[in-house]
Order: sequence, then structure tokens, then C-alpha cells
Amino acid sequence: MKRWMPGVAGAALVVAAWGLSAVTPSETAAEEPFVVSANIGDRASGRNISVTFTDLRAAEAVTNDGWHADGSWLLVDLEVEALRSEEGTLLSFATLDVGGRSYRASERPPESLFGSQLAIDLPHSGSLAFELPATAFEASRAQSVLRLGLESDPRLDSLIELRFDLADLEVETEAELDPIVWVGR
Repeated sequence: MKRWMPGVAGAALVVAAWGLSAVTPSETAAEEPFVVSANIGDRASGRNISVTFTDLRAAEAVTNDGWHADGSWLLVDLEVEALRSEEGTLLSFATLDVGGRSYRASERPPESLFGSQLAIDLPHSGSLAFELPATAFEASRAQSVLRLGLESDPRLDSLIELRFDLADLEVETEAELDPIVWVGR
């Protein structure tokens, strides 16, 4: 046996070990949510949720049934329904990631889809509202990610994900949340 062969074999094993560690999933990978990508106007369906994003609006003030709030708001208009079961189908997970920061849908508006009960074959439309920092719409061109799901802990479940750029939205002076209504087919 040549003297250089153990060195080459050792180097090959080190490279193989590095390659194996690079492709091995992390410990949390087994619990990560199943992401379903969505586009405005297209229906996206997960395990027990179906969402159609109909519009994104930015506003300096939001109104809803006599309620009013100033600030920087992102309004997400959508249609949503349950697909398999109505048990435990609350729209409990609604987050917006902007430039490395995460925001949860506001519970302040009196009529919002956030936390609403979903029904099978009875989609309803309405809005979600996200209250953001004043500079959010002008800050960066970083892509924003909106995620919706049924559980407040989305591990091992599906998440509907919409990617967009906040800076592309035209900021209105005032916007009204869409009322929650059942959508006929």
C-alpha cells in the first residue's frame, strides 16, 4: 500500500462528513409548517384552509363600523374557508414579516377576519389589519411575507404565504375594512 493512500482516504472521509452534515436537516425541520405559496387573485389551499387574497391596501387611518384609528396600516382583503373540518378552524395565525421584523394582525378593529371561525364550503370575505411603524411603507424595498394559518403555533400544519413589496403600495389617507360577509358561489 502506498504511503499517501491513508491521507487521501482520510481527506475523502472529511469531505464526505462535511457533505453529509450540509444536507442533513436541522432538528426542527421535522416540525416546520408546510408552506403553500399564494398570489393575489389565486386560490391557495392547505390542509384545512383555503385563502384567496383579493387586495392589499396601505392607509394612514382605518375605519370600521364607527371605529377609527390613525397610524400606518396594511389592510389585507381576502376570502377564506375551511376545507375538511370546522372543528378548531379559527384564523388564529396571521403574521407579516417586514425587513426582519414580525407583526401580528391587529385585534383592535371590531370587525376583522383575525380569529374568526371558518366554515366548510361557506367562504367569507373581509379584511385583516396590520398596524405598522410609520416608516414601514417607505423604509426598504425588502420583500414582505404574509403568512396565514389556523393554529397560533403553525408547526406541522400548512401556512398560506404571500410575498410582496410594501413599498409598491400606494398609501391612502383613510381606508375602511371590508365587512365580513359570506361569499356565494
